[in-house]
Amino acid sequence: MLGGDEALARLADAVHARGWRLIGDITANHTGDGHEWFTAGERDLYYFDADGDYESWKGVKSLPKLNWGSAELRRRMSTVVRRWLGPPYGLDGWRVDVANMTGRCGADAYTHEVAALLRAAAGDALFVAEHAHDFTGELDRDGWQGTMNYAGFLRPLWSWLRADELDLPDFLGVPGGVPRRDGRAVLATMREFAARLSWRTLVHSWQLLSSHDTARIRTVVGDADRQEVAAGLLLTLPGTPMVFAGDEWGLRGVNGEDSRTPMPWDRPGEQDEATFGRYRDLIALRRGTTALRHGGLRWLYADADALVFARETPGEAVLVLARRASGAPVRLAGLPGGENVYGGAPDLRSGDALPADGPTFQVWRLLT
Repeated sequence: MLGGDEALARLADAVHARGWRLIGDITANHTGDGHEWFTAGERDLYYFDADGDYESWKGVKSLPKLNWGSAELRRRMSTVVRRWLGPPYGLDGWRVDVANMTGRCGADAYTHEVAALLRAAAGDALFVAEHAHDFTGELDRDGWQGTMNYAGFLRPLWSWLRADELDLPDFLGVPGGVPRRDGRAVLATMREFAARLSWRTLVHSWQLLSSHDTARIRTVVGDADRQEVAAGLLLTLPGTPMVFAGDEWGLRGVNGEDSRTPMPWDRPGEQDEATFGRYRDLIALRRGTTALRHGGLRWLYADADALVFARETPGEAVLVLARRASGAPVRLAGLPGGENVYGGAPDLRSGDALPADGPTFQVWRLLT
């Protein structure tokens, strides 16, 4: 539909020539009902019953579900994964669609086996799983290298930064809308999920604020200033930042379908240039700061409206303040001075209070 295999090979060449990486999207959970395996009647690759009916993804009969109890399916899917990683395409990895449902049907629970099998088949390629719920049992022990971190990042941040007036019908599939939580509760959730993962898996996981399956972050938080706080956390906390195309221009959307809008390249009136500049500066800050890319994480303070943490390597330390609203000044005992490198607040001197106005996002490079 988009040019075929030859076009994919040309795209891969152009991407790699720019020093970028190209990730494919694959589902190991189902095929279409027009797929050659299904139309050929290869019943052992799917879930058929004695009456000829079959399992499908969420009851959508055009998407028959694959049966990972089949040794032949395991062989074929390993071959598929390897094929597109080799020439002439040279994909650098895979994002795995509906990874949380893959290998699960009735009493069957092959999910972690699938993750380990396909990751082994892919060698050094990146393998990141889509999983909107508790993913902690399927990542380490040679499972997926990382996840789209809805549960441990997106959900907590939404509930902390959500707009006062927000009319969304559910919370990523949970009825009742997006809850409102304070900073201490949000921090507890993020730490709980992070504690169940190895550091290696946490930093390979995609941190995200919105996606093609969700409302957009601007709609959730309501304004550009709170979106800056969200983007700041995206670019300074451990993990691999993932920006959903158009968020950097402040696009809006109330659900996945509404958010799948094309980039407004030729519509300047739809481009929030100030938000674009903030994303550009935050990305540059991360790229230029070793502590933000490779440093450890030390939480220093949390209250209802503020989160404070440090990212540190042996040679560099940065202090980060994320504030959703104005509040009481925060003083940290033993805090050294530092140069403000994002946000525009004054440089810090030892003993200074952190800014009390909000929403704001500030980063200082500390004296070491």
